[in-house]
Amino acid sequence: MKSTLRTVVLALVVSALFATPAFAQDEQTPTFKFAGEEFYYSIQLNGVEAIRVSVRAGDVKYRKGRPYVPISGIANSTGFFDAVYSVRDKANTFIHPKSYRPMRSQKFFNENGDEREYHVDFTHSTYKARVKKVKKKRERKFTMAVPGTTHDMISWFYDLRTREEFHVGKVMTFYVYDGWKLSRITGRIAKKEDVYTPMGWFKAWRIDFDRDVLRSRRQRNKEPIMSVKTQSATQASLWVSRDENRLPIKVRVSTSMGTGEAVIIKYKPANANKQ
Repeated sequence: MKSTLRTVVLALVVSALFATPAFAQDEQTPTFKFAGEEFYYSIQLNGVEAIRVSVRAGDVKYRKGRPYVPISGIANSTGFFDAVYSVRDKANTFIHPKSYRPMRSQKFFNENGDEREYHVDFTHSTYKARVKKVKKKRERKFTMAVPGTTHDMISWFYDLRTREEFHVGKVMTFYVYDGWKLSRITGRIAKKEDVYTPMGWFKAWRIDFDRDVLRSRRQRNKEPIMSVKTQSATQASLWVSRDENRLPIKVRVSTSMGTGEAVIIKYKPANANKQ
């Protein structure tokens, strides 16, 4: 039961969602089109609100002349759900302003009293993710072989939003890693739909996703050899607005416990989009 609840919570929180790091790429005067943008979501399980989520993208910053963008996410349980399974999760991701790939990822989970931390430093050029996991004050450090285009649970949304030529039938693939499971997320644009939210109606694209959990085996200075460990571990649908902003409007995840849904309730535009 506890592990199933955790699966539901993670599937929704990661779909919906500042230490100063040292990074490894240089750019000249990069810009980030989503700087200053803020999202707020209500997550419901079987029609009852369980969690509130917020995600905020910062401005381009520099560390030793190298650019990065901080993105933060917070998830807190509410109401009856808070009494039976409290959630106090935080996430920090530091991405490159052009590739949208994470340079560093930090996740702090406090779910029903179970506290865990994951700190991941990505080196895409050598297909490595260096991980520090903290649980019950015990640290474990290890290196994971990952594809050179790997995202974390926040950064892949920004990559998706900038993909060109959306059309029904388009297929997109993303590799995602946050320190525990390496996943391959395959999305197909299923159809155009009108979606109602507390913010009103949106014209949207519906994208249906399958998530496979992968094994990886390191190769020296090459993409890792990967195989499927668990096929279709998660099935979900994502709705993004049918305009240039491609706002993530709604996420729906089907589980053995029922349907979980994250719906946008408030949005603050990026600095570049303010009038």
